[in-house]
Amino acid sequence: MPGRRRACDHRLGRRLPLRHLRRPAAGTLTGTLIGANTMTRTEARRFSKRRRIAAIVIALVAVIGLAVTCTVMKPWTLIGHMISAGQQSTQKIDVTTLRAQPVTKGVLNAETRLGATLQYDDASDFAAATGIITQLPVAGKQIGTGEQVYEMDGVPVVLFHGERPFWRTLDTGVTDGPDVAQLEQNLAELGYFWGLPDNHFDAYTKEAIRQWQLYSLGLTGDAANGVFQPSAVAVAPAAPIRIKTVSAKLGETNVSPASYTGVTLHAQSTITSAQAATFKAGDKAQVILPDNTAIDTTLTAVDQGGQPTGKDGQTTSPSARIDFPDQTKVAQFGPTTIQIIVPNANAANEETLIVPVTALIAGTGDSYAVEAIRGDKLERIKVEIGLVAGAQAQVTKSDGLKVGDKVVVS
Repeated sequence: MPGRRRACDHRLGRRLPLRHLRRPAAGTLTGTLIGANTMTRTEARRFSKRRRIAAIVIALVAVIGLAVTCTVMKPWTLIGHMISAGQQSTQKIDVTTLRAQPVTKGVLNAETRLGATLQYDDASDFAAATGIITQLPVAGKQIGTGEQVYEMDGVPVVLFHGERPFWRTLDTGVTDGPDVAQLEQNLAELGYFWGLPDNHFDAYTKEAIRQWQLYSLGLTGDAANGVFQPSAVAVAPAAPIRIKTVSAKLGETNVSPASYTGVTLHAQSTITSAQAATFKAGDKAQVILPDNTAIDTTLTAVDQGGQPTGKDGQTTSPSARIDFPDQTKVAQFGPTTIQIIVPNANAANEETLIVPVTALIAGTGDSYAVEAIRGDKLERIKVEIGLVAGAQAQVTKSDGLKVGDKVVVS
């Protein structure tokens, strides 16, 4: 039967004729396709608009970021440095405007020259006067044991020396103490005490004081009573002393009359930390005095510095000191500027190129360079340096530097 054949054919997988398919109503498929196509175009236009807005926003952000980066990084400066770095080390310049010195060759002067001063030790102040100051000392005057320092209440105040100040009245009956021995020692030096100084105050001590009051201080009557008052003397650690500055005025009381130093001159030089690490006490040295005479001597002490000064957190600088046991060689000059020469024990004897220290241009680390004048051009040459002494530096290695080249100095 025909119906069975069609069914059978369908089961066998054969394609059915189109006429057997159900057709949609007229206009239904066409309308659906047109509607779908209209919706697709609208969505595309909307998506395209959103994409353009996003692109504009991203572009604006990028422009702003680039502007900020340029402001901070200044790429034009970096480019300039890169261009400059890429240039050769030789540049044309008006060499007539430059200060220059020639490169030499020889054995570097194996010594260090130090600026120094002849000076006294640091000054100290006398104790304050307990009465009215009626006469003052003169700055620069040297004063020995028993000589007048100043006058108080019309009575001389004289110099005694010792490790400690006198702090109590000394008379018969006081307990034994080192101040008694110090008093007797000063009186013995002046010729008033004939015994052996000790800590005991006895009749001999009292009589020595009375004689001193009469013939040294000029006291009379009850004032020459053999009783020692601490205010009668000005005490320094050693004698003689030298008056440095007068700080009081006549008529004042409870003020120090003056400051003083010892009378011994020494040489003092401020040095660098590197020199302080190299120098040591006992090293040979030579002192050049103002009249160009030389004293062969040794360093007495080398101070590493770094001690608080008590002023705004400051610390002391490293220094070297030379003492002069024979003061006759320096006393005539007084405080003045001098030179100290310290030989360099590690100096080599081979000849090398030598340039002024002021010609060296410091680079990174331990690298250096010099600028050599070549015709009308300036060439920067890397160098390695060895010993530095005085104002000269030893060149141990260089790329093209030679004797006679003129190098720019600062």
